[in-house]
Amino acid sequence: MKKRVIALLALSALVLGLGACGGNSAKSDSADSKKEAAKDESKKITWAQGNSGNVLVSIAKDQGYFKEVGLTIDEVPLDEGQLEAVTTGQVDIASNSGTWTPVQMIAAGDDMAIIGGFMLTGSMPIIAADDTEWKGPESLLGSKYGDTISRYATLHELYEQGHDLEKEIEFVDISDDDEITAIQKGELDYAVIGTGKMYQVENTKGIKIVDYCSDITPNYSCCRMVARDSWVKDNPETVKLLNEALIRAQAYFEANREKCVGLMAEQLGTDKEYVEAYMLNEHYRINPDTVKNTVMDNYKYMKAVGGIDQEDKNVKLEDRIYSDLYKEALDNAVEKYSDEDPEFYKNAVKFYEENNL
Repeated sequence: MKKRVIALLALSALVLGLGACGGNSAKSDSADSKKEAAKDESKKITWAQGNSGNVLVSIAKDQGYFKEVGLTIDEVPLDEGQLEAVTTGQVDIASNSGTWTPVQMIAAGDDMAIIGGFMLTGSMPIIAADDTEWKGPESLLGSKYGDTISRYATLHELYEQGHDLEKEIEFVDISDDDEITAIQKGELDYAVIGTGKMYQVENTKGIKIVDYCSDITPNYSCCRMVARDSWVKDNPETVKLLNEALIRAQAYFEANREKCVGLMAEQLGTDKEYVEAYMLNEHYRINPDTVKNTVMDNYKYMKAVGGIDQEDKNVKLEDRIYSDLYKEALDNAVEKYSDEDPEFYKNAVKFYEENNL
């Protein structure tokens, strides 16, 4: 009997030991699987480069931030058709195509997702003739306005006040160059001009800047960073590493804005004065944060004014805004780099919490 008890105890110990080893092995296998999955992810990214570039990408390349996290970024010069290039796989990422159209495409069920940001607000002036009076957005009522109803930054407050925008504003959708000429000739009352045209605006006679989009709506979400949703699901660790490098690049930009002018001028092959006109403007605010709350507010406005003409009921916009991956990247960046600029990283965490939670 005594021998049988001893044998059973020994067997129990063996089973428990095997169970304990099995538990550790499962955890180890899980961690190893995650590492293996990350190894299989793409570490080479093609990026659509707009006419005004993406200074965060340029900085991260120049300072070796991408290299440090094991990524290679190839920029493809492409200002028009960026989003179509993303969905067809010509490029992996685009960041110079606003917020309106990416949200439209996601709502329609296209293979598109928001993984971060670029311009939080652009250097986007509202211009008018030299002798024009401006009292704020209400001046747009009854005017001929060189823009479309998609301009959330200048129009959402008027809508919320109860104005029928399509009846009370005559929208004229033409190019920035044509808008500037039309203002000079008195054919338009006001027009919003894109960031890349700041130098032209500042050096054209007969017009003046009456306001900026970001003075009317701070942090309105100018340009989101987008990728195919399927690509994001296949490459979540790559997305995090990418944002980690861009967050660090933002810290560098804020501490070295003037130095970055020369970097971008060289990158774009253009005059320094052209880059200075927008990059040194206080309204040019860049941030890789997803700003989920603002994007959702844009979406609310879009639905109200007929901006969502096709909607896939199976798609939830909030599920296509990867603020969780961005937050993991931010946490990693804080852990690794906060000693380089403690105040910046403290503010970055606060900004995330205010704009995503």
